[in-house]
Amino acid sequence: MDRVDMVKKLKPTLNKKRYVHSVGVEYTAATLAFVHGADVQKARIAGLLHDCAKCIPTDDKLKKAKKLGLPINKCEKANPDLLHGKLGAYYAKEDYGVKDADILAAITNHTTGRPGMSLLEKIIFVADYIEPNRKMIRDLTEIRREAYEDIDKCIVHILGNTLEYLLYKDTIIDDTTRETYNYYIAELKKKTNRE
Repeated sequence: MDRVDMVKKLKPTLNKKRYVHSVGVEYTAATLAFVHGADVQKARIAGLLHDCAKCIPTDDKLKKAKKLGLPINKCEKANPDLLHGKLGAYYAKEDYGVKDADILAAITNHTTGRPGMSLLEKIIFVADYIEPNRKMIRDLTEIRREAYEDIDKCIVHILGNTLEYLLYKDTIIDDTTRETYNYYIAELKKKTNRE
């Protein structure tokens, strides 16, 4: 399926704000892919479709994920909106014809990240956070600069801020978010020791 057909199918499933965000992530992912030497076309597709399941009503996300036999952790059970990545990968494959495992993984993991992400997964994770339509939040200017200079440092910065925010809001934190943060802190230390 080409981009035009994807957009025709995607646009009616999202509200206006989410569609604008998705196009922003597509654009940002393409620029990051260009800078970091990843496949620009794959980055565009993953960016465009990353939130294709976001506007499914919250209760339906849990029902659909159960029906499809998707793995659901305790955090996702408590906050079914987190399932939109896993559901999104399912719909990208079934409804949009995406067969590329890296694109599907990038869609699956764009919210929490995961230890040992591929370059494309990192790009979608970061692009989702920094795309131009995002409201200005703490450190966003610096995070946007880091995204193009050192993507791992950028990931640590995003996850650090996210964890701080979730702790402040006293919200349940997905274990994967913490594991990803610790993994990339360790990766940055290794990189610093090599330099």
